[in-house]
Amino acid sequence: MKTEIILKEGYPFIFTSGGLFLLSLIFQFNSFWQILFFITFAFFVYFFRNPERVPEDSSKDAIISPSDGEIISITEEKAPLTDEEMVKISIRLSLFDVHVQRSPIEGEITAKEYIHGLFLSLGNEKASELNEQNRVLFQNSSKVVVNQIAGFITRRIVDFGLFGRVKLAQRYGMIMFGSQVDLYIPKNAKIKVTEFQKVKAGETLIGFLNED
Repeated sequence: MKTEIILKEGYPFIFTSGGLFLLSLIFQFNSFWQILFFITFAFFVYFFRNPERVPEDSSKDAIISPSDGEIISITEEKAPLTDEEMVKISIRLSLFDVHVQRSPIEGEITAKEYIHGLFLSLGNEKASELNEQNRVLFQNSSKVVVNQIAGFITRRIVDFGLFGRVKLAQRYGMIMFGSQVDLYIPKNAKIKVTEFQKVKAGETLIGFLNED
């Protein structure tokens, strides 16, 4: 389980930029470079932050957002891994969002599929189909799929290696540097969010399962 305040995946970026900043001070680089290296170091520390989150609702049928970001669309579409018609909630992350993804339900991870695809801009309508992505099936009495999609800047999707039982809002992976997360939930779920709403992973209530 990921509990560190700063994710270890960020250490290479943080140590490299921090080292460059220290060297710029020691060797008295031009102030432009000192400021640039410090801003880069501070950005990486901020980007790889890993805050604790408390779900707005932790009841049995609650669906919690798997990702930070803004909901850009709510549609109906066939879900990967299940091939069932489901409600698809697409969440776009900016560089300033926390990039850790969390389990949307209490249950089990029963299937995964990693697609080595392209790195198209997320504004391209083909991006969610052709880009590199990691699909994860969460299951209890219902099925929920989360698809991490890499963007143009993103070159790495990280899976924390969880399989089997997971808690609600438990960390299971992350995407580097701007990306999109598609959440697929049953068509009979009661949805509590709207398009263009900002959401937080492990905190914002998306809706409830098993609603008629």
